[in-house]
Amino acid sequence: MLIRAEPQIFAELSALVAAGVVTPGRPTVHDLADGPKALAELEARTTVGKLALVP
Repeated sequence: MLIRAEPQIFAELSALVAAGVVTPGRPTVHDLADGPKALAELEARTTVGKLALVP
């Protein structure tokens, strides 16, 4: 919805990514067994960015 309403914002962001000014973040990786811990961190709002669980 936002990209349709404000396409110039995404054009500017794409240009910054292409120029290397903004880089994609890397997720914080947890073992699958630590899933409950990762969920607790999300609930407590102590995480930054994305979380990933690996088997």
